[in-house]
Amino acid sequence: MKSILLTSTALVAFAGAAAAESHASADMMGPQGVVWGADGEFGYNKEVEDGFYFDGGLAVSTSAGMNMGLTAGLTLDVDLTFNDAEGDAVDPSGDGAFSNIGISGSDFVVFVEGQGAAVYAGDTATASEKTWSGTTNMENDGFLEVDDVNDGADDGDFVDGVIRGDLAYGPVTASLSFLMADGADTNGDLDGLDGLQFGAVSTFGAFTVGMTYQQGVSGALVDADDTATAGSDGILGNSDDGVENPGTVDEVIGVFASTTFSGANVKVAYATNLDTEEDSVGFQLDYPFGPVTATVFYSIESAVDDNYGVAVAYANGPVAATAYYHDGNDQEIGLEGSYDFGMGLTMYAGYIQNDGDSDATEAYAAAEYDLGGGASLIAAYGDAGDTYTGANDEIGNSYEVNEGTTIAVSFTF
Repeated sequence: MKSILLTSTALVAFAGAAAAESHASADMMGPQGVVWGADGEFGYNKEVEDGFYFDGGLAVSTSAGMNMGLTAGLTLDVDLTFNDAEGDAVDPSGDGAFSNIGISGSDFVVFVEGQGAAVYAGDTATASEKTWSGTTNMENDGFLEVDDVNDGADDGDFVDGVIRGDLAYGPVTASLSFLMADGADTNGDLDGLDGLQFGAVSTFGAFTVGMTYQQGVSGALVDADDTATAGSDGILGNSDDGVENPGTVDEVIGVFASTTFSGANVKVAYATNLDTEEDSVGFQLDYPFGPVTATVFYSIESAVDDNYGVAVAYANGPVAATAYYHDGNDQEIGLEGSYDFGMGLTMYAGYIQNDGDSDATEAYAAAEYDLGGGASLIAAYGDAGDTYTGANDEIGNSYEVNEGTTIAVSFTF
């Protein structure tokens, strides 16, 4: 969906949380009902949306108790989009005012939970998403996340989903997952379960330690982006050194440890890409004092310049702001903030300079007014520099807007 503020994923998470709450409170067997959630947005934006646009989503979550304390259920998100006609348009003949409405399903997950264990199948998190906790801007912790696969293909997803099992035993939580592939066009041999991932995290007193392993996949999963940085997301293109097959997933292993010392959160992490034979060693310190949290990080890289940076986040009353500076292989500086005027009105603004290039910038200003009943009025303006390479409907980090002027009404039900 193209909402500025509301996403269907968030609604599915809400519906899933509500269902999970019903799991915890219900002792009897049988269906426990259906939780519904919905969102929608109607607005105008000339630069990205080509004029008036609307989109919406319907989130559904349901569950039922079973024997042995188990709960089974599913979540599903149904998306409606207008402007970009997809193959399953409501009116394929092209006749009528709403011939360009597309209907698609996403975030479909079937699960069984209980007794300290769970199994999930569908558009769900990989084991690395559940277990890996690296430091900022490590170049070689390219663990594949489910959204990397879904977003990587221009003409459909070559990976249908993920199947993952979780287990909690004493102080240890572990996850095991596979990619559920259905024969990518670029490699007919890729079929069934591929891309094993395993991770475990344990807490001992004030210390937390963990490890994550990702099996390499030599078959092409997606249409790879040749401009992507090796190790950035596990999907590599032809231009990346050490890559034999475009769109492959690299074999990666990582370990991390963290603790709290004198109020500061300290973390160290190591990740190595076994295909490219490159590694990263990261250090990070987060120290909160009053309404301020300061962060410093340093990542030692074997193949490129080391990455390092600082960040300061402030939140006090109606004011929230974040400022950061990154240098090394990743050069970026940003300042973003918001102010809550009360009476339902909040203002947002930000400026980000990417890659150390004064022309690769993002800037935005926005206002959101709470109309009550789950509705908000949004007015926003976003501007991208001449050499900006990001998505023009994702300007800003703390608050995302479309490029150009946007006026919209957003609803949550």
